[in-house]
Amino acid sequence: MKRSTYIAFWSTLILLSSVIQYFTGNFPYSVFSFPLNLIVGALWIYLIYLSLGSYPDRPAVRFMLSGSTTFFSLLFLILGSLVIGLFPQMTAADAQAMPGILSRLGVYNFMSSWIFVAILTVFLTHLGMITLRGTMRRATFRLRFFLNHAGLWIAVFATFLGSADTVTLRIPVFFDRPNREAYTLEGERTFLGHNLLLKDFHAEYYENGAPRNYLAVVSLSEPGSDTAEEFTLRVNHPYSHTFGQDIYLTSYDTTSARPRYCILQIVIQPWKYIQLLGIIMTLAGGIMLFAFGPRSGKKQLTQTT
Repeated sequence: MKRSTYIAFWSTLILLSSVIQYFTGNFPYSVFSFPLNLIVGALWIYLIYLSLGSYPDRPAVRFMLSGSTTFFSLLFLILGSLVIGLFPQMTAADAQAMPGILSRLGVYNFMSSWIFVAILTVFLTHLGMITLRGTMRRATFRLRFFLNHAGLWIAVFATFLGSADTVTLRIPVFFDRPNREAYTLEGERTFLGHNLLLKDFHAEYYENGAPRNYLAVVSLSEPGSDTAEEFTLRVNHPYSHTFGQDIYLTSYDTTSARPRYCILQIVIQPWKYIQLLGIIMTLAGGIMLFAFGPRSGKKQLTQTT
């Protein structure tokens, strides 16, 4: 296809998503929470498989499999990442409160903008088709190709679909009373299924009085239960309470000689281990590629037809 076709496609995509973003605000990730995101993901994979198996010569399929689509999808993905890096990223409520056209275009919460979602959708479709074609239509199984491409696709795909199921809460934990009243980043109140109580706190300071390191011992108990679970939290060392739920120590009371409370952040991320699987696969593929080169170690597929 001509280069002008790709330029026209991407120009239309960015313009259309920008218009939607300007008039409607950020992409409604919350609508696609479980199980709808799982259904959408399964349908997405099926359509990719169907396109490659039944319509490989259609212009749209050839368009998505082309090297130019690789170039443009990576280019716009890098540009989108630069926007995320150059502009402060805020919560949805704070981003909407910012004045000006940049706020209307979603640059202060860009990962949830229609523009970035459109770019990521094309990138994931393209990468999924490349991965599936490379796996289905070769007489030899290229392990490093599969690990690199499938690993990256799984990691990004799980992050994309799992965004709606990711919840971040913050809760103050006190010495004198248990608490289970937490707040979302948007300020909405919610209640945990367990109580948290601060048992001990220790901080180390620099000579100028700035905190150097601090840790907290926290007790976790179910409402009405006489048994409690204790764990120690340090900065950047979370505690994994349940599958996909991590508890972080983020701040503490700096107004008192002995802190009366600390602030914990609870991140609920059910898709975390799927993302981790993709990252491990990509790293393994990169190590194998570096150690053995791109051509060695091919495994013949067993013909079953």
